[in-house]
Amino acid sequence: MEMSGRKIRYHSRWPFENADKNFSWALEVGGVLLLVWDAAERKICYSRKEGYTPERLRFWVLHTFFPLVLELQRTYRILHVGSVMVEGKAVLFSAFSFGGKSTLTDYFIRQGHTLLSDDCLAIKKQPDGYYAVPSYPFQRPFREPETLGYHVDNFSVEPRPLHAVFLLQKNAPDAAVTVGEIKGIDKFEAFHYSSFIHFDFMKEERFTFFTQLSRYVSVYQITIPWDRKRLKEIHEMILGYC
Repeated sequence: MEMSGRKIRYHSRWPFENADKNFSWALEVGGVLLLVWDAAERKICYSRKEGYTPERLRFWVLHTFFPLVLELQRTYRILHVGSVMVEGKAVLFSAFSFGGKSTLTDYFIRQGHTLLSDDCLAIKKQPDGYYAVPSYPFQRPFREPETLGYHVDNFSVEPRPLHAVFLLQKNAPDAAVTVGEIKGIDKFEAFHYSSFIHFDFMKEERFTFFTQLSRYVSVYQITIPWDRKRLKEIHEMILGYC
């Protein structure tokens, strides 16, 4: 399969579907490096290939490999979203690749909102609700491959209660900004669609988690006029639902 412009391949001692959280496995990034999760030692090891650079190592570990480790270890559920804080709570932006979530996340940061995640966000269930666990303090609004982007000083270091998810739907530049709440099975599908990975052997546990999550968190669909000059309008509309 392909990810971030590179051919990748998973390796494991056993088929993933027969594995528990104590198994070791690896991710091969074509022409760059091999990353290995050592379950016995609970550490990440790597070997270099011809395209290796320290920057690419940092990107592949933070952006891809470590989130996979957390998901496969059942430590957190990982969502493929951008996220910022609004009124002390986590607001998530979900979209297809190049669907505007990083651009919108960047705009919110520049308006003074605290960053939680640019691309992948850990979710943890606690006795008092669901919390978003911050990822790393970098943001890349223009999706340059194999880079984490620019450093963000205004970054949360504490988990924040999960408030709402906004599904971004691209529209014509002159279209109206509209917001509609999603309910029922469509709400569950919104969370499923936002998953960071889709291993079949985790389907049942992922279904249970998202079914429970959908009872506590609001999900909205918002139309996004494809015009950067209208980001202020989109920002104000989202704030009205927070």
